Amino acid sequence: MFTRLSNIAAVLSGVTASLMIATPAGAQGRPVVVYGQEDYIPTERVSYADLNLATRGGEKMLQARVSKAVDRVCQYTSGDVALIDNGFVSCAYGAWKDARPKMALAIARARDIALNGRSSIAATAIVISAR
Repeated sequence: MFTRLSNIAAVLSGVTASLMIATPAGAQGRPVVVYGQEDYIPTERVSYADLNLATRGGEKMLQARVSKAVDRVCQYTSGDVALIDNGFVSCAYGAWKDARPKMALAIARARDIALNGRSSIAATAIVISAR
């Protein structure tokens, strides 16, 4: 963490110094605002290799695993209703929106394999990310 802050400070110092040199004397009174993007986005991979997704029980277990992963990446502590704020709701909505099509493909693939012994549907990873 300290190294990251040191790196950011070094970059900002260099940017500030180059802006001060490159700007005309009359423009130096204006503030310089630097915007950046956060490096870390909470992400979790949901494994379903041990589940039989061709069964209802397998589907329910996948649903439960995705639900727990969404809670973790969106930083929700279950049982405390006060923690369900707009940030969590927005994050969970986006995470579920991304996860549902992947879950549907995984289930369709499992059913194909159960019926035909093979499937033309490619295996998919279910990755849950905070947005």
